[in-house]
Amino acid sequence: MKENENELLDLDEEGNIKDKTPEKNNKNKDNHFKIIVTIIIILIIICAIILIFKFYKTNHIELIISNDYDEMSKKAADIITELLKNNPNAILGLATGSTPIGTYNELINRYNKKEISFENVTTFNLDEYIGLEQLHPQSYYKYMYEHLFKHININLDNTHIPKGEGNPEENVKEYESLLKNNKINLQILGVGRNGHIGFNEPGTNFDIGVHDVILHNKTVKDNARFFENDINKVPKKAITMGIKNILDAETIILMANGTDKAEAIKNVMGNRVDVNIPVTALQMHKGKVYVIVDKKAASKL
Repeated sequence: MKENENELLDLDEEGNIKDKTPEKNNKNKDNHFKIIVTIIIILIIICAIILIFKFYKTNHIELIISNDYDEMSKKAADIITELLKNNPNAILGLATGSTPIGTYNELINRYNKKEISFENVTTFNLDEYIGLEQLHPQSYYKYMYEHLFKHININLDNTHIPKGEGNPEENVKEYESLLKNNKINLQILGVGRNGHIGFNEPGTNFDIGVHDVILHNKTVKDNARFFENDINKVPKKAITMGIKNILDAETIILMANGTDKAEAIKNVMGNRVDVNIPVTALQMHKGKVYVIVDKKAASKL
């Protein structure tokens, strides 16, 4: 019986039982090595995903720094001109305020030179004051007519601006319905000093569509320059496209000039999306975003 037992034992040449500890240690080392290699591979994959995500976040936003306001306006007009040449039926999202006036002037010049046509173009504006008549000198309808529409061959029936008169709730629903049925190819944006886009003030939910809003005091003060510098004449409410509507556009052009916009531009070019800085929502856009600024607006980058 002992002989049989010895046969089953792993004996060395001298008849002693072999010590299997080194073999077990080798197996343990192999297991540890495999675990370390697996961890390294996982870390490499995670780093690659992070790098790809960061690359996307910065790559879909193209920063264009111009020497001055005129150059900024022309570069924005270049992008719009290319779109209209490739797509005569384009749908444009338009903005008001002082920032896009130079771009509108440039587009008018190119229309007069027969470089572009607006015959089949459709437009949707970002916002309108609540309580102003359509032909009020400071309504955004009047602004668009004076600064662009009356100078080009656009069909006014194809121009759309939220209604400031009448029932705000009904006007909101009507404009939201129009936007759902019309995909904006290119949206023009300016930005407020507090980072607002359209009339989406700090704290606005990024998922909201067309809505009415009470304007921030800083926005009211900024817009007083259009109302004889009298803050009491500035409307305190407006109807605006929501950030969700803005992000639905295929392409976005954000323009800014002057040192007072430098902080907002710094924020949009950063990696932080903050509901209290609405312009940072552009980092979430799935298409192309052009950020076109003058040197002063780029001073904090």
